Amino acid sequence: MATPSTRPANVPTSFPERIANHPFANGTPRVGWQGTLITLIILVVIGWSIAGTKVSPGEFIASSPNMVDFIRRMFPPDWGFFLNRERVLKPTIETIQIAITGTALAVVLAFPLSLIASRNLSHPALYQSVRAVMNVMRSIPELIWALIFVSAVGLGPFAGTLALVAGSVGSLSKVFAESIESIDPKPVEAMDAVGATQVQKIAFGVLPQAMVNMVSYTLLFWEHNIRASFIVGAVGGGGLGFEITTELNLFQYRQFLVHVIIIILLVTVADRVSAWIRGRLA
Repeated sequence: MATPSTRPANVPTSFPERIANHPFANGTPRVGWQGTLITLIILVVIGWSIAGTKVSPGEFIASSPNMVDFIRRMFPPDWGFFLNRERVLKPTIETIQIAITGTALAVVLAFPLSLIASRNLSHPALYQSVRAVMNVMRSIPELIWALIFVSAVGLGPFAGTLALVAGSVGSLSKVFAESIESIDPKPVEAMDAVGATQVQKIAFGVLPQAMVNMVSYTLLFWEHNIRASFIVGAVGGGGLGFEITTELNLFQYRQFLVHVIIIILLVTVADRVSAWIRGRLA
C-alpha cells in the first residue's frame, strides 16, 4: 500500500523547480529601496576608495615589463645558498623561535586578562577597563610595535619577539574572553549553588568548556605570528625578514627567491600542523 505524500502542495522539491521559483529567476528580486540605497552607498564608497588610491589598470599593464624582469632575475634560485648557515639556516631557526616564543608569552599574558575581561566572571567596571586597554593594544599593528621595540632594545630577535607579544596579547585576550563568555552557564551555577569558590568554578566549570576553543585560537595565532615574524624582521626584528630586506636592497634576487621558498614551506607546514592538532581536538 502506497504511503500518502506529506509534502505540502505547491512546494518545489527538485533543484530545477527551486531555481525557477527563486525571486531572482522570475525577474522580481525582493531587494527594496533600503537594499538599493545600501548597494549604492557601498558602490560610491568603493569608487571613492579606488579614486583615492589611484588604481590604474593602464599603469599596471605599462609596468608589467618591470615585473616580468624582476621575476626573470630571480630564476633560477641559488640552490647552494640553502645551506648558508649565517644567512639561511640560522635566520630560519630564529624566525621559528620568534613565532613560538612570542605566541607562548602572549598566551601567558592573555589568559589572566581574559578572565577579568569576561562579562560572566568580572565586575562591570573592571570588565570595561580591561576591554578598553585590549582595544588600544589591538589597534597597534605588529610593524609599529617592532619599530617601538627596535628603538627601545635594539636590533635583533628580542625586539621581534616583544613586538609579536604586544601585537598578540590584545587580540588573544579578546577571543579567549569570548570563548569564556560563550560557555554553558549551568555547570557554573550548579557549582555556585554548592558553595564552590571562584577558583574552583573557573578550574572545573569554565576552563573545561572553553579550553578547546582557546587552544584552537592559540594555534591560529601561532600561524599568524610565523607570517608576522617576517614583517617585524624587515624593520630589524631578526629572522628571515631582515635578510630579505638586505637582499632586495643589494639586488640579490636569486638569494631572495631562496628565502621566499623557505617562507612558503614554513607557512605551509605550520598550517598543516595546526590543522591536524585542531582536528584532533574537535
